[in-house]
This record gives sequence, structure tokens and C-alpha cells, in this order.
Amino acid sequence: MIFKDELLRNDLSIEEAKLLQLKYNQIVEDEQDNSFIKNVEEIKTVVGVDISYYKSGGKEFGVACAVAWNVEEQIVEKKTFVQDIINFSYKPGFLGFRECNLLVKSISKLSYNPDLIMCDGHGIVHPRNFGEAVQLGYSLNIPCIGVAKNPYIGFSKWKRMERYKSNSTPIWAMKPKSKTTSPQNDLLGYAVCLNDESKPVFISVGYKITLDTAVAICLATSLGHRQPEPLFLADHLSRGEVHKFLSKLKQEYDFKVT
Repeated sequence: MIFKDELLRNDLSIEEAKLLQLKYNQIVEDEQDNSFIKNVEEIKTVVGVDISYYKSGGKEFGVACAVAWNVEEQIVEKKTFVQDIINFSYKPGFLGFRECNLLVKSISKLSYNPDLIMCDGHGIVHPRNFGEAVQLGYSLNIPCIGVAKNPYIGFSKWKRMERYKSNSTPIWAMKPKSKTTSPQNDLLGYAVCLNDESKPVFISVGYKITLDTAVAICLATSLGHRQPEPLFLADHLSRGEVHKFLSKLKQEYDFKVT
């Protein structure tokens, strides 16, 4: 794995983080034309990553989980956990500086590179086209996509969508002025229902993958939940680790008190 170390720092000011986003966004955009992955058949292993949080002793902690998912067999190959202090406060547009350091550690524990990473955040659906999925993929030099649960920037008619599997609507940089979209209006991603009756997720390119392939692999790895299965499991399992840890702390505290 290749790490772009300055993008994994979590001790920066907002202004320093913004300057790094501006520094790297054009580099990443130039590299997107040379996508590692151009069709879904190339993807054998997907890693879903997510972080759950808790506070203890006046500090904030995160538990990151990476779930390696075998696309053909639809099973978990491996899962890892990493826990550490979170030093970067949450601020919209800078999620990567809060989470990427810990996410990279969890992916590194897998001992092999996946074909693709999915993260619970945005890719180019971002004011500087440098959301968490861009930052994470570029830092590791591994294709990555953003699969967010909430919209961010851009224009989309997702609230009017009928909720059936594979239904989608585009996310445009600006509100289209007519039925024939202006060439200057960039397509940022898609709002997609991955299962019947499910709310849409917001899918965008992170690093070195086409948007159509990003949508296709999300559909191919969805098994009944709102999110793709590797991402759903990463969220579910990281929450479970936090619950176990907090339960242990409570038992220790109760023991000391009594």
C-alpha cells in the first residue's frame, strides 16, 4: 500500500485541511481517466469500512471496522478492528481528516489489497471534489467509492423517487435548466435505491473507478439492507465493538463502586 501521509494527518486546522484538498483535487482528477476498474467483473473483493464513536474520560474514540467481502460467493473473507483517539472534530466537508487515518489502519490489518473500497461518505460530491472516498482511495492508491446515507451538495430529485431496487436519479452539480442538460453541468453521482422499499443512498466516484461501475457493484453487493452488505456489516460490527467495550467499562466501574 502507498500512503500519502499528509492526507492521513488528523492534527490539522480546517484551513490547512482545505489547502490540502485544493492541492490534491486536480491531481486526482487528472488520474481518473486512467481508472483501475472499468467494469464490475474485475471486482473480486470489496472492503467496506466504517467507524463508530464513543466518549470516555473527556476524549472521543473511534472504532474502525474493515470487512472484506467476496463478491462471487457473497461471504465475508475477513474483518478487522482498530481503535484510537479521534483528534479531528466533525465538520462537513472534512470527514476524511477525521476518519482516514483510522480507516487506513483497519484496511492495512487485512494483509492484502482489496480490488475496491466502499466508505460511508461522499466522493466527488463535495465542494472541492475531494470527499472522504477520494481522500481514502488516493491515500492508498486503491479504487474507492462513496456510498453516503445523506445528500450533500448538488441537485437531485431523490425525494420523488419510487423505492424499488435499481431505481436511480442523477446528482448534478447545478440545477438543470432544461431537459437537455448543459455540457457545463457536471454529473456528480447517483441517488440509488439498492433494495425495494429502501431509502436511496448517494453514490459517487472516489478514486479510479467509473461511476457506472460504482453503481453496479453497489447493486451486486446488496442483500436486503439499505447499504451494500460490506458497508452495512462494517457499520453493524463497529457499533457492536463499541457496545461491548462500553459494557465492559460499566461492569468495571460497577465492580469498583460496590
